[in-house]
Amino acid sequence: MNLSQIFDEVVQGIEDGLYSIINHPSLVLLNILAFIVLMFFVKKFLWEKVTKFIDLREKALMEAMETADQERTRAQELQAKSSKDYEKMKEETRQLKEKLTQDAYRQQEELILSAKKEAQRRLEQTELDIQFEIAQANEEIKQSIKEIAFLAAEKIVKREIDESVHQDIIDSILEENGQS
Repeated sequence: MNLSQIFDEVVQGIEDGLYSIINHPSLVLLNILAFIVLMFFVKKFLWEKVTKFIDLREKALMEAMETADQERTRAQELQAKSSKDYEKMKEETRQLKEKLTQDAYRQQEELILSAKKEAQRRLEQTELDIQFEIAQANEEIKQSIKEIAFLAAEKIVKREIDESVHQDIIDSILEENGQS
């Protein structure tokens, strides 16, 4: 079969259908009557169930759409809240970092100041120790000089002098020499 044959058969079918109204009017009336009975039957037994099903389906779809809108709105709110919380935590972290940095610098300054005070205290203590040792050494030197002077005076002056008088003389001579 080629295309022209198929086309010819389709055209013939359409013409037969159009002419059937004229050729067979009872068939057309029967079809109209069957259609009316079918419509009555559908209206009486099925139409309410079908419309009820369609209404329920429409209601379910509307509820689903409303729920989806609510969920979308809720998700947007959560996203905004999360973003706000993130920014807040970011600011708190920045402030904490700044505070910790300031505390670290303050502790560093305190340690440096404490170390300086300790070094100054040790320096002063060392100076006091040195002054004490110098005073002690001077006292020992004075004592040695006194002893040498006493021995020298004893040999030079062959007389007996009371040792306390002798000590007073030596102290006065040393004081005169120490002042000059």
